[in-house]
Amino acid sequence: MPNLPAHDYADGHVIHLVPRLAPAPGPAPAALELPRRLGPAGRAWFAFANAAVSAASMAALFLLWTHATPGWWFDLIFTVMLVGLAAAPWAILAASIRQARFERGLQALWGDIGRRAIAADARVIERDWTLSEDGSVASFILTVRTADAASLCGRWQPAAASQGLLQAQVPGVGAQARVWRVADAPAGAPLVIEAADPSVVA
Repeated sequence: MPNLPAHDYADGHVIHLVPRLAPAPGPAPAALELPRRLGPAGRAWFAFANAAVSAASMAALFLLWTHATPGWWFDLIFTVMLVGLAAAPWAILAASIRQARFERGLQALWGDIGRRAIAADARVIERDWTLSEDGSVASFILTVRTADAASLCGRWQPAAASQGLLQAQVPGVGAQARVWRVADAPAGAPLVIEAADPSVVA
């Protein structure tokens, strides 16, 4: 199974799958197609569940250290396990909040500069993907090369967890693509790589 490359990929470089690439480009994409994140209500419920898990873990720790056990090694092992069980959900929530804040910044920046984006024709020169547990494509990265020999990577992620792809629906090497980028954009600015969805019959 291919692995996603760590090189030449920026979080703000996104792949948009479109039904077809028109010979003449239309307007630049109005927004980045980024995954939906937990909203305030979802984060509140997740935090409530985390609090319940943390309370249960602390109660288990109290019982562990106030009752007879096979030995200190037993107490230590289960202390590490219970602390990890309590801490992991909070770490996940914090990471989700940071990522959502980062992506809101990307969307806002693209909203400011996207109207000045210029299209450049490109071709896919490399593709890599990760698979979900059911065998569908959870995300993929395309490396494209433009006419001026610039190589760029972008990542596709589903808008919802249920929106997986088949491997045949990942654009292949040699497929046409279109890069939307702003010449004077600041470092770390987002860009969009459009590629035709192979599953769409022309």
